[in-house]
Amino acid sequence: MRLRLLVLAAALSLAGCAGSSPVSENGGHGKVLSKDRAQELVSGVTHDQAQVTKVLPGPGGLTALVIADDGHKTLAYASPDGKYLILAQAIVNSKGENVIRHDAEEAGLLPKPLGAAQLAERASQAKSFVLGTKGPELIAFVDPNCIFCHKFYEDAKPLIAEGKLRVRYVVAAFLKPSSLGKAAAILSARDPAAAMAKNEKGFNEASEEGGISPDANPSPKVMAEVRKNTELLQDSGEVATPTIVYCDKDGKAQISHGMPEELDKFVSGITSMNAEGKCE
Repeated sequence: MRLRLLVLAAALSLAGCAGSSPVSENGGHGKVLSKDRAQELVSGVTHDQAQVTKVLPGPGGLTALVIADDGHKTLAYASPDGKYLILAQAIVNSKGENVIRHDAEEAGLLPKPLGAAQLAERASQAKSFVLGTKGPELIAFVDPNCIFCHKFYEDAKPLIAEGKLRVRYVVAAFLKPSSLGKAAAILSARDPAAAMAKNEKGFNEASEEGGISPDANPSPKVMAEVRKNTELLQDSGEVATPTIVYCDKDGKAQISHGMPEELDKFVSGITSMNAEGKCE
């Protein structure tokens, strides 16, 4: 049976260490399987259909393997004894970080995240819209079906109304099949802010579904804009919403994945960015 390796983009997910001995020392991470030993394991599992191109230390004593299969490369892990091949979408450390993405970045299989300043500048050029006319501006990546984005929207409304905050919404789509059509409906509307308000007013918290109807026949242009926004979100280092890009009190761009616990206090500690995404 031929192994079909995980698609790296779906999994979010390495200087090579090879030698003639079964294992080699790797300071602090335990032992790393040699490339030859890793190839034995992969050849046995795939009936010689895949090749190990790199090995490096993985989490918890595992060895990370970059495997090429029919022109496609992906990341897998081998057990310390070299008897088991592990394909996983997430290996989470005590800090709540998915180390698979980090390993994939180090292996060159995924691009390393953009810095906050660069992300802000690119987001300012993306298809987006701004709510509010006064106060510091921040950027919020959202998905129409994201319940925490909905809560962020509701918490931001009074601050926007009071002139304490401006939010540039960059609408992405990845959570559910309907996300793409809903994002397209919002961004293609004559008044995206009104379309966003409709989505949030009708948000079903029980099913975690935005209230706007998906665009049944979105134009190629708006589809491309939504996909570009989603790719930009991925470039932030995590496909998670809301992702907030803001300027701190020192005028430096920062990225926050997830909703601030107390938005009013969070806003009191930020400064504004201009229309080009630069901290003022």
